Amino acid sequence: MGMATKVSFTLSFIISLFIAFICGVYFSDEVKSKFNLTNSTTLANDRHESAKAETGQKAASNDEQKTDTVNKPSIEDDKGEESTETSGIGDQSGKEQAVDEPEVTRVTAEDRFSEPNDFQYGINSANGITLTWYVNNLTGKTINYYTVKLSTFNPVGDPSYDEHSKKSTFSLRYVGPIEPEEELGIFKRFTYQGALKSIRIDEVELEYADGTKETVVYDLTTSDSSGLNAS
Repeated sequence: MGMATKVSFTLSFIISLFIAFICGVYFSDEVKSKFNLTNSTTLANDRHESAKAETGQKAASNDEQKTDTVNKPSIEDDKGEESTETSGIGDQSGKEQAVDEPEVTRVTAEDRFSEPNDFQYGINSANGITLTWYVNNLTGKTINYYTVKLSTFNPVGDPSYDEHSKKSTFSLRYVGPIEPEEELGIFKRFTYQGALKSIRIDEVELEYADGTKETVVYDLTTSDSSGLNAS
């Protein structure tokens, strides 16, 4: 074989190798494209990144739930608080029942008091009004407390008013005990009025030693201004 033939054979071999290399690269890209190998790799990477993101979000969510659990009272705690409040209301109800006021009955004066032993008022130089009223206890019980409720009127029968408080009705409370048949009453300066003409006792509230109460409807008026003045 001649020298020229060897050179030609070597060049042909080299050219064949180069062509084979080019073809291999070309068909390799085509095969990847055909079977979506490149996209699969990208999708796989995307999925991997998505999984990481989801895992991170779940972890953050779990951390938030843990924080909420620490900061917020549980449902059982809320129920416990409500139960405590309800229990308090029950206790208050029990206390109210324990201290219920006795029933107050209304009666007329004839069965509770004698006719007045004294019933008049006095006026001093400063228009201070002192009421005197005394009766006997005909209730048959010991009176621990009594409250006398009064109204004041001017000469034409309209309410007359205290110069300071501007009131025309008054409540005077006294402490006993007042035994049966003993005297109870008022001797007290209770208002300052220049236009007063008459005083009416509307009712008397009685609180007995046995715990019962009564309201005596009295409705008796005096215009007698000859009474004494309290100092």
